[in-house]
Amino acid sequence: MRNKKTAKRRLFLIFALIGCFFAFFQPTCGAFTRVSGSGDGCPDWPTCFGSWIPPFNDIHAVIEWSHRTSGTLFGLVSIMLVIISFLIYKKFNPTVKIYSIALILIVIVGGIGGIVVLSDLNPAIRTVHLAGAQAVAALMVTAFVIETIRPQKNIPKNIKTMVYITAFLAISSLLSGAYAVWQGAGAVCYKWPLCSDYIVPKYTNQWIHMTHRLISLGLLLYIFRLSINLMKFGFSSILGKIAIILLMSGVLQTLIGASIPLSEFTVWSRSLHLGLATIVWMVSFSIIIIIRNQERSKN
Repeated sequence: MRNKKTAKRRLFLIFALIGCFFAFFQPTCGAFTRVSGSGDGCPDWPTCFGSWIPPFNDIHAVIEWSHRTSGTLFGLVSIMLVIISFLIYKKFNPTVKIYSIALILIVIVGGIGGIVVLSDLNPAIRTVHLAGAQAVAALMVTAFVIETIRPQKNIPKNIKTMVYITAFLAISSLLSGAYAVWQGAGAVCYKWPLCSDYIVPKYTNQWIHMTHRLISLGLLLYIFRLSINLMKFGFSSILGKIAIILLMSGVLQTLIGASIPLSEFTVWSRSLHLGLATIVWMVSFSIIIIIRNQERSKN
């Protein structure tokens, strides 16, 4: 009996990790689809040129179809997570509820993705689509932290404030950057840190772009501040390890973001920039859940 429970638990943790991976991979794949000019590679939805298989001689159709297929696989993984977690707990406990909500949200986000295609890639709808994907990422992280990380002790209240601000700036930076690209403002400031040859932007699209840069700068400052405070718990502690991941991903994200104009806006640099932004969001949100677990353990 114990062996069966252990096997179920091991299988559950494997799928939980896969779920977290897809939560990161799906928006990153979506970014690659967007910046490679493949957002409308399949003009219809859910089929591609009227078929379930894309025309393999059309690279843009293949890229767009791959993004859709990844989303379908993510949905299947989420179904397995709901089933396995329910088999383990035999009731709708917080973990089962979180995965159930995530599954519903994945279906909704997929539907919004279809609307994006049918609405000729409307910037506002695309932003909602990305926001939904990041909400799914937050749910996947929440369930994983609840299941794998024990409540930590003696976390100062000032860290709680810092992590909430960091998470807010992380999602704001991510969505503002995506919106800037979708509004055609992603390449209007071709120098860094200045916008073109002057300090103060002149046009609306330049203001949109520079707003994203300012939010990202604030995010980097809070990442440094939060990471330093978390490292005080020791590099061997879970919070110390998370601090290192947060700091490394935050710094790398900023460096790649700054290099995008210098690299002439290559597809890989822009895709990696959003992928790292997703990691920063997921890591900062995981710290929020760890703090909330500590608060619950006191009650």
